[in-house]
Amino acid sequence: MKFIKIFICCLLAFMAASCEFGDTNINPALPEDVSTQAIVPGAQVGMAFAIGGEVVRINGLFMQQFRGINAQQFDNYKYLVDAADMDGVWRRMYAHALNPLVSVQRKAEAENSNHASGMAKVLIAHSIGTLADMFGDVPYTDAFKGLEDNFFPVYDTQEGVYASVQLLLDEAIAELSGDAGSGPSLGGDLIYSGSSDAWVQAASALKAKYYLHTSKLDDQAYTKALDALNKGLSANEDDLELIFGEGPNEANPQYQFTQDRGGNIEIDEFFFNLLIDNNDPRTPAFLTADSDEPTGFSKNFDSGTYYSTISSPVVFMSYAESKFIEAEAQLMGNDDVSAAETALQEAITASLAKITGTVDDDFVMTHGTLSSLPDKESQLEQIITQKYIALYSHGLECWTDFRRTGYPAITPVEGGTNTFNINGEVPRRLPYPQTEIDLNSSNVPITSPNFQDRFWWDK
Repeated sequence: MKFIKIFICCLLAFMAASCEFGDTNINPALPEDVSTQAIVPGAQVGMAFAIGGEVVRINGLFMQQFRGINAQQFDNYKYLVDAADMDGVWRRMYAHALNPLVSVQRKAEAENSNHASGMAKVLIAHSIGTLADMFGDVPYTDAFKGLEDNFFPVYDTQEGVYASVQLLLDEAIAELSGDAGSGPSLGGDLIYSGSSDAWVQAASALKAKYYLHTSKLDDQAYTKALDALNKGLSANEDDLELIFGEGPNEANPQYQFTQDRGGNIEIDEFFFNLLIDNNDPRTPAFLTADSDEPTGFSKNFDSGTYYSTISSPVVFMSYAESKFIEAEAQLMGNDDVSAAETALQEAITASLAKITGTVDDDFVMTHGTLSSLPDKESQLEQIITQKYIALYSHGLECWTDFRRTGYPAITPVEGGTNTFNINGEVPRRLPYPQTEIDLNSSNVPITSPNFQDRFWWDK
């Protein structure tokens, strides 16, 4: 539905250059302003690169989907994460995604382009929510004010960011559900080709995701998530994702990683065995075939798997994830095992259909059954473990689920003890970037974090 040919556009509005012509330094090839439609593709691609690249890797390394075997990834796998390691993802999220998205939103509001504004707010919400799930408190309310000479933004609390996420999504739904406005239409949209209805569904699904994250502190979180899902994604074709192209400048970030730094990570034994031991139908899509190995697959992380081809998607929110949320909410919120089981089976079915193109009914029944399990805790573990497999390479969600529920039941890696992770357990937060510590030190909440410090939603 959403196959697109991506062009990587330079966002001229954020560049500076000059050529001397008489007394005035003006580059006639550099416009003073660009249209909203011209900014949209680059903003969406920038967000996909950040979440589909560094965010996916740090999630995968902590959650033992990947194993670091060289360079920075080896250290990160052992829970040794330096502040400088976070410079890249912080820069990509703020400079390459949020700054242009905020510009789209501001320009669209000024032009009375309601649907473009709503689209931008959906992606802004998920971007700042992702940052808060990595770092805790992050700049938002006071950010994006460089033109006002504010280069040292204060940090919003994580609780405040979450309130902003839900407000942005509510505003987006209202704008996208109403009149398009008198300004330019939502053009340049590489995700839903300008469909306001699709963006409303995506916003509703994201509301459910972020409500779920607060399940440890809000006894209404599951009810709120289920309510949001009623207007959310209804099929795999509705997934909020960006599909990359076939050209050399259109390549998926995981594909690019295999080409540039392919020897730095491999598939972790925990994830590998979970697929192999259960004869998971997604195994050929997630692992590299190798006839010389007893299993028929290697642990090499190579191009050519489902999420590492040149044109693979970067998934922000999927229908399968929505059904896993529903399964957990029905089990833990409503104590309804039957409804949870139905949703779990629908979640696994959706994942199999998306990844393999077919559905193995026996596999779905074997791994989607809850009623035969002895207690609610084992039922929750079944849901989250299956979600862990289905959401391989989907942003941060597996790490967030682990911090919320303790599942999947991974064993911390050996050698994971260091100055910032004294007990050697799986980290619960990341350090702030070195650039922030150096350049915005008066506002950075923690300069020497304990990786076991728990966030607002993780108490």
